[in-house]
Amino acid sequence: MDYPGKVALTLFTSSCNFDCAYCHNSELKKRVKEELGESEVFDYLDKRGKLLDAVVITGGEPTLRASELLPFMRRLKSRFPETLLKIDTNGWNADILQEFLKIVDYVAIDLKSLHYEIFSPVNLREIEDSIEIAKGFANHEIRITMFPPYLPEDDFEELSKICGGASLVSVQQYKPVAGLCETPPYPSSVLKRFADLISDHAQKVIIRE
Repeated sequence: MDYPGKVALTLFTSSCNFDCAYCHNSELKKRVKEELGESEVFDYLDKRGKLLDAVVITGGEPTLRASELLPFMRRLKSRFPETLLKIDTNGWNADILQEFLKIVDYVAIDLKSLHYEIFSPVNLREIEDSIEIAKGFANHEIRITMFPPYLPEDDFEELSKICGGASLVSVQQYKPVAGLCETPPYPSSVLKRFADLISDHAQKVIIRE
């Protein structure tokens, strides 16, 4: 699931500059004490690397830690050259995402809304710039979580156009979080209608429910 078609080790970083209401990793919005060091990750790969195809770095927002992540990834690629690398990002900074282009094999970028001011200091133009950079990666994915307050149906057409030229777009069902965000999700029929709109612009669209 984290790296489509591959068996992956997933690493979580803490800190995020967005405050999405439905976040399933809300404990990672703030920076927390690290539980694993580089040597422990490399030891794990030494022991189990033959069973793994890839390493996925997610969060939080990993690119906030670019100064640490970039050298870590270079060392990981040097020591485990066959291991694929994927990074998940909210797309907050196109310039930083560009720095990952020569290291990362796969990038997944979130397209959350046309109205980023609701939950973020970042504007839609920056996200669109990041999406265009993401399309330059050999493997890339645009992920859209169908949270109704952020994605009103009137916005579907414009959102679908932003996905133009993407190799893969994932339309993901929003899952209510008990005690945190219990907004009812869209019915499956709405997800399918949106996916059909996107399919006019992107190469492949999948629905994850």
